[in-house]
Amino acid sequence: MDREIRLLGERVEEDQRLIAELIQEETLKNATSEELGQYKEFLEAVAQFRMGFIKLLGKSIQNYTDSETVFKEISTWGEATGNYFLKEGMSLDSALAETHLYRKHIGKVIKTEALHRKMPLEVLFEVMEFFHSLLDHAAHSYSSTYINSYQKNLAVARQEFLELSSPVVPVNDQIAILPIVGAIEVDRAQHILEKTLLAVGRLQVSVLIVDLSGVVKVDSMVAEQIIKLTQSLNLIGVKAVLTGIRPEIAQTMIQLGIDVNQLALGGSLKQAFKKLTEMK
Repeated sequence: MDREIRLLGERVEEDQRLIAELIQEETLKNATSEELGQYKEFLEAVAQFRMGFIKLLGKSIQNYTDSETVFKEISTWGEATGNYFLKEGMSLDSALAETHLYRKHIGKVIKTEALHRKMPLEVLFEVMEFFHSLLDHAAHSYSSTYINSYQKNLAVARQEFLELSSPVVPVNDQIAILPIVGAIEVDRAQHILEKTLLAVGRLQVSVLIVDLSGVVKVDSMVAEQIIKLTQSLNLIGVKAVLTGIRPEIAQTMIQLGIDVNQLALGGSLKQAFKKLTEMK
């Protein structure tokens, strides 16, 4: 049986180009000539990639008695492939969608060769079961790597966004501005609080204008975080002036029982800055 299975693996390896062409033909059946020309280099790279994978599967079938080594090699391939897909901007869905094409065309080659050589059904069943397990393991390996790498990239991008989301901008020796733009959730609010306190301490300003005109959503959590920020600034001797307070923000604060009369409200950013500079 081992010799017969090796022969089937050799046939898959020998037919790698033909199998890759059949898969490419099916994936591109709805593509226009313009699209084919535009992505010619990329499609050629994908064709080479498919041939390499088919060759790996063929080699793996030939070495099926050493399953531990075979599955390690498939895992290594899966990690490299998952990162490649992500780097090239390919969706995981499109990558996984091709799995059934490998099953179809490689399975057909194996079955045709087994029938041609009049191999026992036991051999065919054994090799097909092993082939499917290889393909399942490959799909699991590259999808897991793709998802993990995507999540890491997302975490890095989120951290970069947070770093850029609390810019304390000094306008003179005494006054700085903190424009808050977008939605505020718990982790971003905490980040803004920490970075703002560090920034005003470093700049040694006495007044910080917190402009809220760019805040897209206001709820009780946002209002609480704004008050927490102003209170923390007051504790370190920095006066917080709130600008861009829209009616819904004021209404939310009132509903929370916050005495807005105790807050330094400056109307618009322009009005507040003008008033503060005139006072100086």
